[in-house]
Amino acid sequence: MFSAHSHAAESLAIKPHEQPDTCNPNVPQIRVTINGVGSGGVLNVELYDNPDYFLFKKGRVLKIRVPALETQQKVCMDLTQPGTYAVAVYQDLDSNRKLKKQWNQLPLEPFGLSNNPEQHFGFPRFRDSAFTTGRLGADIAIDLKQPPDP
Repeated sequence: MFSAHSHAAESLAIKPHEQPDTCNPNVPQIRVTINGVGSGGVLNVELYDNPDYFLFKKGRVLKIRVPALETQQKVCMDLTQPGTYAVAVYQDLDSNRKLKKQWNQLPLEPFGLSNNPEQHFGFPRFRDSAFTTGRLGADIAIDLKQPPDP
């Protein structure tokens, strides 16, 4: 399916500040288990804390990028403070750092949100994906949804 897989792996260009933290249940972190990942490209895990800028670049607190492997993947992010957050994940199949979208803004690449809300028409809402961390953060699971065939 992804013919340039080996070439893409060499050119992922994941920046040092985009690396995940080492998973540790004894430190405050958001530990994200991502289900339904296919092989190829880059898995993008984005953390948000502001309902007004949910899914907008200027509202993103943190962005983690890891090579996408066909399996369940776990990505961890250290927290500076407990709070209410939402996580968005997408598989950037062509590693171009952009989520491909349809004319109606629905994703054309595998995509998922914390709490796995049902996708209805319209823009996803922060409150549907929000969760509150405890003293040691939170463990969440996100199921990637495959885009419809064009």
